[in-house]
Amino acid sequence: MLRAVATFALRLLARLALATWFGGFTFYAAVVVPDLHESFGGMETGEVSRRVAVPLYAIGATALVLGSIVAAIDRTPGWRGKARLGLIAVNGLFLVALVAMHRSMGNRLDPGGSLPAFRSLHELYLTVWTGQWLAIVGLMATEAGPVKLDDRRSSL
Repeated sequence: MLRAVATFALRLLARLALATWFGGFTFYAAVVVPDLHESFGGMETGEVSRRVAVPLYAIGATALVLGSIVAAIDRTPGWRGKARLGLIAVNGLFLVALVAMHRSMGNRLDPGGSLPAFRSLHELYLTVWTGQWLAIVGLMATEAGPVKLDDRRSSL
């Protein structure tokens, strides 16, 4: 009984971390960044992004660690289990790349940094982030599990 409760709690925490990571970055990119650009402009927006991205990276790393533990405990057979493991790995690689690019972009925003070099790296960052966003959607789909309809309970 205790093991079942612990497994349930671990799955719940993993899914909450994944949802927080996905939702946080999506909200930030779709709502906050455009407003920052409209209100402040380029450099100030970069300074805010420097601070906001770090906690989101930490949440992402937590989500991937918890997801890896759940995947190890909950060995889903077939393509769904393989897809889950593959998407956890892909998301981990994307996250490492984003953190590295984020640090480099921050250095380019510092006094004496190159704004054109920042912009070119930022374009790549956005492309990788979009790939990660799609990979997270895929990971959430593998976590959802199959939907089964029970004919006896269906009102259709």
